[in-house]
Amino acid sequence: MLKNLFFLLAVVVAIPTLQAQSVDEILDQYFENTGGKENWLQLNTQSVRAKMEMQGMEFPATMVSKRPNKTKLTIDIQGMQMVMATDGETNWMVNPMMGSTEAQVMPEAQAKDFERQKFESEFLNYQEKGHKVALEGKETVDGVECFKVKLEKKDGEVEFHYFDTENYVVIMYEAFVTDGPMKGQEVKTYFSDYQEVDGFMLPHYIESKMGGMTLQKMTFEQYELNNDIADTEFAFPKKN
Repeated sequence: MLKNLFFLLAVVVAIPTLQAQSVDEILDQYFENTGGKENWLQLNTQSVRAKMEMQGMEFPATMVSKRPNKTKLTIDIQGMQMVMATDGETNWMVNPMMGSTEAQVMPEAQAKDFERQKFESEFLNYQEKGHKVALEGKETVDGVECFKVKLEKKDGEVEFHYFDTENYVVIMYEAFVTDGPMKGQEVKTYFSDYQEVDGFMLPHYIESKMGGMTLQKMTFEQYELNNDIADTEFAFPKKN
């Protein structure tokens, strides 16, 4: 009886350790299959040319980003340039659809959403960032068996990422709107058409949905990695 009790205690103590090893193995395999962790750590810039579809309309778009947290998205809407950008400190935008072609500081709620798009994967050295990860079992996404991994960020924000059990690439992730009238609503983002680019496996198609309805589609036509991008590209434009 005592021997069985010690055995059960040993199993209970081992469960968190086994789970931690399991989820870390999944993440290690993900980075290995998509380019190698060291290469991801050495990726400093990225430029993307894409086609964006929203509300039945299609727009050309470009996005440039730079470590650690600089991003600029430009969308061509019938010859007018809509811009959303951050230099890591100031979040700004140009929205000609609102009758202005001058840069404005981004509204707080919109800025928070934009800032969540980090250059580096939150899973890279996640412990050092203060995040927690946990394996929540397996689920099927569009017919593909996936590991369901919970990411709890340092600020308390929670996401669920689904890794294909065969290729260990991300098929989908779930996040939740944190501000505004849609607060609490679940947004699902699907990744597909992975192709090799300079040694990295990157998705070339992304679709975001809320309540089963498509919000946005993006088809990536060209990637450029570790290209030369000046910091001034992201700076808030000075008025003439």
